[in-house]
Amino acid sequence: MGLTGFDLYALAHPQFYEAPECIQDEAKRWPTQDIGAGRRTEGRDVWVRVSYGNALPAQGWKIHVSATADNSEETLRAVTAICARRQTDFKYLRSRTLLTTFNSKYAHRGSAGKFIAVYPVDEADLKDLLAELSTALQGFTGPYVLSDLRWNDSSPVFIRYGGFAELWVEGEDGKRVMAITAPDGTLVPDRRAPFFEVPDWLDVPGFIQDRINEFSASSRVDMPYTDIEPLHFSNGGGVYLAVDPATGAKVVLKEARPLAGTDGRGHDAVTRLRREHTMLLALADTGYVPKVFGYHVLWEHHFLVQEYIDGDTLTSAVLTRHPLRQSTASDEDVQDYAAWADETIGKVETALRAVHHEGLVFGDVHPNNILVRPDGRITLIDLEAAHAEADERTGLLGAPGFAAPPGTSGVALDAHALAALRVHVLVPLMALAALDPDKPAQLARWAGEVFKGHAQAAGRAARELDGPHDRTPRQSLEHVAPDEQARLLAAGIRASATPRRSDRLFPGAPASTTPHGAIDVQNGAAGVLYALHATGQSVDDEWTEWLEKASVRRAATAPLGLFDGLHGIATVLDLLGRRDQATDLLDRFGTRELPSGLDLFTGLPGIGISLLGFHLRTGDAGYLRRAEHVAVRVADALAEHPRESADLTRGVGGAALLLARMYQHTSEDTYLEQARRALVAGTRATRAGDDEKTGPSLSTGAAGAALALTAALAQGPDDELTAALDPYLTRSCLPLTLAPGLFDGTAGQLYALSACGDPRAAGLARILWRYTIPYQEAAALPGGNLMRLSMDVATGGAGALLALESHRTGTDLLGPFLAAEGR
Repeated sequence: MGLTGFDLYALAHPQFYEAPECIQDEAKRWPTQDIGAGRRTEGRDVWVRVSYGNALPAQGWKIHVSATADNSEETLRAVTAICARRQTDFKYLRSRTLLTTFNSKYAHRGSAGKFIAVYPVDEADLKDLLAELSTALQGFTGPYVLSDLRWNDSSPVFIRYGGFAELWVEGEDGKRVMAITAPDGTLVPDRRAPFFEVPDWLDVPGFIQDRINEFSASSRVDMPYTDIEPLHFSNGGGVYLAVDPATGAKVVLKEARPLAGTDGRGHDAVTRLRREHTMLLALADTGYVPKVFGYHVLWEHHFLVQEYIDGDTLTSAVLTRHPLRQSTASDEDVQDYAAWADETIGKVETALRAVHHEGLVFGDVHPNNILVRPDGRITLIDLEAAHAEADERTGLLGAPGFAAPPGTSGVALDAHALAALRVHVLVPLMALAALDPDKPAQLARWAGEVFKGHAQAAGRAARELDGPHDRTPRQSLEHVAPDEQARLLAAGIRASATPRRSDRLFPGAPASTTPHGAIDVQNGAAGVLYALHATGQSVDDEWTEWLEKASVRRAATAPLGLFDGLHGIATVLDLLGRRDQATDLLDRFGTRELPSGLDLFTGLPGIGISLLGFHLRTGDAGYLRRAEHVAVRVADALAEHPRESADLTRGVGGAALLLARMYQHTSEDTYLEQARRALVAGTRATRAGDDEKTGPSLSTGAAGAALALTAALAQGPDDELTAALDPYLTRSCLPLTLAPGLFDGTAGQLYALSACGDPRAAGLARILWRYTIPYQEAAALPGGNLMRLSMDVATGGAGALLALESHRTGTDLLGPFLAAEGR
């Protein structure tokens, strides 16, 4: 279904990311339908499938039926009756809860409306089914399915051409995507764009082409604005920057789609947009909200036209100015920032008082809903949650860390968020408070260390945010000794293990809820088991058995990369003593067509490192030949398409790391020269641009580039690479990132600095520990977006365990994995 975003994966569990199918919906399952001679099956995903034994094509025209929560049961009865009589295969979402979830504001916009999918066996069957379904559902409503063609204007019936069978191909970004087969037999991406399209090579049936032409004419809209540029999309619509041709001024168009993007009270995007329009008009004279220029209904979509405000969100303003977001900051920088933060929060408080003076509550105060103009003035935006003070709270969830507890109402909603904002502008990690009620006080103490007396207001605000005083005291992790940190992280990982579940062993990022993500190195069981093994922690045999069995089940369709797929899983199994199983996986499934990308984690370089490692551990020359073949492809790709950065994913870092390892173990000078040449080109390109735009992360930034440079320099001196290394190490020292993870956060910086022998790593070790959350008398880390705990290597506890122990022991614990030798 193509679901993305953290919000959906945070609905099923209060502490971990879980797949939407894990949502507890037993009380909202549909009544059993009469399916005649069909067979009903319900797996671990969100669908109930009904089959009549038809020989379906691998791809073709499929029908989607949309529904709202109110008419869903009646819609299901009508479609089931038709499919049962015609013995047509179909599937449907298993519960009203899931339908509401997939139509919600927080769902991916590609999922809205997809309630039932019907699978015709051929074009004649398709034509008859469309006629019957359209007649039976005349007058029914449902959200528009953006990827589809609506069959008529009076029923929620849609069609698109796509795959029925599960096929995969490498997409343009190097990642695997669902595929269909072109006439020449090649696999091509099965595109699911937010608009209807058909493959160029497809012979479209005449009756469908007639509908395409009819729909194109009836839905054509001449927008009264020009130069329209999308800024943001959600399930409820989009936000666009445009130009009013009458005045030449920039305007903002906020779009709402009917019946889509529903909130906790069942209100759709159109209802909220109308409410926002009313709130903006009511506050127009305050000077703290954008001016309203119009409200239009164009085709079926609603557009609120607002003044364009030149400014940054408070989020952006804080991150741009914050002294902890700079590699080096003077005492004067710290004092200047604190004064700016205090002044800015005072302006926000004044703006909220103006809102309250009008008898209204803003309802959703957080940094992304506040604009800071170049002259310092404040503008409040996105008033979907605004309401009269006497009215009940809206159905929007609010931002984690800023949303007031249930039961809060009126101006107290804004007071709570304002207190959170006072802490956040000094240490912008208030999202952690949603996982640990002690975090505001801890963040305020951190702010006191940095800003001294300027943090007193943050301390008072943290006390205002303190939860119920009768709540159970929680374990404090603030002052844990370094030699105790590994034990606590490992204990947290052990406590989260679920070996009885077949879908995943350890909770991780949302990607860990997918079949392949549950077992790979970056988000799945393989990475967690490697981290435990590498740091000297015990690994239960039951866990290794789980990984081995799961990898066998999923090997045929798994990606092939070192961190995202088969080569990494096989490497970990080998290191855990399961060599026969590991080599069998590689020999049976690792010889499929390899990806072409140079991303270390998913592409050719990581695969080459894995194969070299198998050669070094087994002595099998066949693996060396395969590694040499990969190295040739990497060198050819570098020559054909030079990269303009040195990072491990988008740049030359991953390629250079492989080539340096090949030289280390073969002594062939060509490999080292290729690695050095690539790194020189990549680092020169970065220096020619803006160094401040180079982030600090391991995956896409300075920390990863530093690792690649250090690996090349370990094979011999090079003056230019030596000169290039220090700026990357300095950038890797950035004291504050918005995530703690190994790939994109503080753990990655700490690991890289430790592996490169940089003494500045010590400060980052303490900062990384500040992210930890108490869990089961142990410790855990939040994953991406800081909404839920994660145990995986890329975003969570396993990656932090590797980084902290590498720093504490002076041993590069991830390096052997990347050096091909393993432990």
